[in-house]
Amino acid sequence: MGLLGPDNQMTLTLEKYDFSPGDIIKGVVGLNLEKPVKGRKLEVALIGTRNTTHRDSDGVHNQDEIIYHFELPLDGEKEYQNGQYPFEIKIQPDILLSNSMSQQINQKLEEKLGSFGSVLGQMVTGQRPIHWEVKAHIDIPMRLDVNQSRDIVIAPAATQYNNKI
Repeated sequence: MGLLGPDNQMTLTLEKYDFSPGDIIKGVVGLNLEKPVKGRKLEVALIGTRNTTHRDSDGVHNQDEIIYHFELPLDGEKEYQNGQYPFEIKIQPDILLSNSMSQQINQKLEEKLGSFGSVLGQMVTGQRPIHWEVKAHIDIPMRLDVNQSRDIVIAPAATQYNNKI
């Protein structure tokens, strides 16, 4: 039992957790509520956030900034209790292309050098990596929403080398 109720009210299962732009995220939201709950909607979202640092007269402040948010409705207003809701979210092919030059440098370093490249890129450019997650939730009026999330990775497709001799 969790702090606010049973931990197993909602499950979010994905077929995989590593993606490239243009891939399709496939998964299932499962509900197992103890009693029926009137909800406004059930949805799943793909969310990208970045931790940013801001300096002002009060000092240095860190905050998460949402840089990408796509919601997919799975069901509307009704009583929810049990059920399985399959979904697919297509990752836009240009989702990483909208990044600034410093973000592209970070991605290339991480691609070539792994986690060391990610840290090096942050030191060189001052940019932090994007945190990607898939989040499912039921919007419940006048109560805490039921939700579940899974972290995922969206990275450029591996470079293909053709060795022609």
